Amino acid sequence: MRKVISTFTALLILLGFPASQITNAATPSPTNRYVAFLAQQTGGYTTYEWAFQRTPSVIVYSDGLTISEVPYRTAVYPGAIVSAFLQKIEPGAVNRVLAGAIKVKLTDPKFDWGQPMITDLTDTNVIAQQSPRAARTSLSIYALGFDSDLDPAKSSARKLASRFIEKVENFSSELYWTKSKPVLWKPTRWVYMANLANKDEFSVVRPWFGSKPLNTNRICQEMSTLENSRFNALLPKLNQASRFTSGGQTWRLSVRPLFPHESGCAGIIR
Repeated sequence: MRKVISTFTALLILLGFPASQITNAATPSPTNRYVAFLAQQTGGYTTYEWAFQRTPSVIVYSDGLTISEVPYRTAVYPGAIVSAFLQKIEPGAVNRVLAGAIKVKLTDPKFDWGQPMITDLTDTNVIAQQSPRAARTSLSIYALGFDSDLDPAKSSARKLASRFIEKVENFSSELYWTKSKPVLWKPTRWVYMANLANKDEFSVVRPWFGSKPLNTNRICQEMSTLENSRFNALLPKLNQASRFTSGGQTWRLSVRPLFPHESGCAGIIR
């Protein structure tokens, strides 16, 4: 049987990041930090669990911290139980990102992006805030990237918006001028949901480490400080086939990290 490594580091090496550049950097302590720019997929035809696990594809904080999700996972099952994230800290990039967002209309909630004639795709939600006292703007673009049936002006605007978001996600040199490489961001706080699940040939079953029994109420659950500590210790050993026992039954976890600006279940976007 082929042994599968599912740690963040192995994933990043598979994606082409040299091992020498993959380091764990601590997130700086917030000092009046707020979200300056955020993009996330929501909605669409998908499972409740998959929707729960979706996170922002990129977040730019006012102090220059950018956290971006690695968009690919290994195709070999079982892959990592959670996505991998990269971070880069560059205060000067914040104004460049916001200026770019303004230029491509991503701070204008009244802009008409059109409505492609296609169903069940996701919305791209964008949040931006230009200063501590400025109002936060929020907008949603349906089926971004699927715009062939729209008039040329709307199609062009959507392409520009999509390319800009990709530049922020990829730490483009147009926006991030320092030569330092993005490094691994390691979440430490988590929320989860549980579902009854069968084991498969790759499954390792462990006792549930939480203080409350698992249940299938599809309600976001916040891990306590102790549970976060236990989960973080287990994380390098977990993958999509991992199972837990609770109440005499076998469970699969859907896990989502909490980002620096998120305090718990109530604050996450779905």
